[in-house]
Amino acid sequence: MAKASSKKRLSVKHDIIIKAKATSTRIVDISNEIVRFESNDKGQVTGKHYSGVHWDTVESTMLADGSATMTIRYLHLTNKGESITGIGTGTQMAPNQRGIAKVTGEGTMWTSSPRLSHLNGGRWKVEGEVNTIKETVEVRGNFTISNT
Repeated sequence: MAKASSKKRLSVKHDIIIKAKATSTRIVDISNEIVRFESNDKGQVTGKHYSGVHWDTVESTMLADGSATMTIRYLHLTNKGESITGIGTGTQMAPNQRGIAKVTGEGTMWTSSPRLSHLNGGRWKVEGEVNTIKETVEVRGNFTISNT
């Protein structure tokens, strides 16, 4: 019984979980060394502070080895009609043979919602996986905010 409770304390809790699917992709530039593209995703966000709909636009620069750097812009609309926006940067590793790539990102968020005003200027950090074959992403992360 002591083992179970110690494992439970070690479990990681996340402030946010995002599950999304690509709705469009546009190649912006291409050469023998890089591909620049823009993708739009839509899905669900669930978390400690709010839940609702997730939309994002990700501008990526993919290198010949399959890894990429990203600029991330997102909009969350909560189930209560509030909006949260954010911007950040991230990296995506080259996909494995099954098309799965590890992804990380971090940035800043804002909201005009009085209820969620403690999130203003807060930092977010996520990590997860992109399935490049199914065009899906799932990330989990945490917020660094001044008031909780």
